[in-house]
Order: sequence, then structure tokens, then C-alpha cells
Amino acid sequence: MGLLQRNKQVENDVVRESLLDCDFELTVDGKVTGYFYNLQGGDIEVAVIKHDVVFGTGAFSSLLIPGATSYAPITLSRGFANYVTLYSWLMEASTGDIIQARRSGTIEGRKYGVAVARWNLFNAWPTKLVSYGFQSVSGTQATVARVTLTLVAESIEYEHISS
Repeated sequence: MGLLQRNKQVENDVVRESLLDCDFELTVDGKVTGYFYNLQGGDIEVAVIKHDVVFGTGAFSSLLIPGATSYAPITLSRGFANYVTLYSWLMEASTGDIIQARRSGTIEGRKYGVAVARWNLFNAWPTKLVSYGFQSVSGTQATVARVTLTLVAESIEYEHISS
């Protein structure tokens, strides 16, 4: 394994380690909208297009070229959020006002209150909001509400914030 490969592995391990035990802060249009403990999804995939080429000599070959980039939905869960804001945002999308519903925002991975990673979301909108998860805290009178939010975005950019 070459030095470059080892450094890349160390960098990947640092990123993976830095995201363990993170809280995730959702900001939409510059306003903090919620805090979550789980982040799933957000896969980024570039489609592969097969292009057959026939040369003047009669020889042929297939070329693989990159196609459209797609972004999987992101699910944030086990969080505390401004439910009214999220609900209003979801209703804009559900009533067909998708132009108004598309918003930009960020999901910031925070460890001990310090940002370690950021996902910038462009033209995002919610597809699902679950707010009926309530849990009593053992031995107290407190009840903890849980929110799960699923978002889609036209584009996602990832930033690793070195500490």
C-alpha cells in the first residue's frame, strides 16, 4: 500500500470517527429548524451510460460515460424540532406549491457542540414527517417527543470540517 493510499485511509478513518456520536443540526433558509441524533441516506450516485462506438476500420467498442447524478432521500430522526415549521413546509409540497417548498439548507454534524461535517442541501423539500413518537423518561414525569423527517434534495455537497 502506497503512502497516498495509507493517507487516504487515515483521512477516511478520521472522517468516520469524527461522525460517531454526533448530533445533527438542520438549518433551513438560515434558521435552525431542528436537532437530531440519527442521520441516514443521502447516497450520491452517478448513472453509467453505455455508449457504443464504431470506428472507421469497422472495429467497435463500448464506452462508459457518466450520466445524471441522483441523490437518495435523507432521514433525520430521534430529534427535537420546530414541528410547526416542518409541518408547514411539508404542506407546501403536498399541496403542489413545490416552487415555494424547495429550499436550501444545511445539516451539520456536531460533536460536543463543535461542527465536524456539513451537508449543504439545494432545492430540498420534505417528503415525510413523523411526530408521534413519544417516550416517557424512566423515573421522572418528563415525556420526550421524537421527530423523524425525510428530505429530498436536487443537489447535496459535503464538507469535512477539520478541527
